Amino acid sequence: MTARTTLAIAAALLTIGLGGCSRSSEEPAPVEQNLVAPVEMAEPAPVDTPEPLPTPSATPEVNLAAEAPPAIAPGPDEQMLDDASATGMTARASRDEAPATDTAPVEQVERK
Repeated sequence: MTARTTLAIAAALLTIGLGGCSRSSEEPAPVEQNLVAPVEMAEPAPVDTPEPLPTPSATPEVNLAAEAPPAIAPGPDEQMLDDASATGMTARASRDEAPATDTAPVEQVERK
């Protein structure tokens, strides 16, 4: 851009900016005389009043904070068996029988 173009753009912007800041005319705007015919309001339709709802009967007081009876503590063997069965550590074998021989083939693992 040349200096002349820059000067022309600046002058145009200054003119537009000052034009927006000019005072408005001192004459008040003419008031429009709008006459409206009175509107007759129709009476509102009667509204049905709802019947009152029946009041609920009083509920008996229930003590929700009552203490529960103490729990019966399981015996030490019962607790151990419960824990073992919950974790899957119980065996379904009898100790009275002779140990069974393992006839399942053993899987050979090759070392690399």
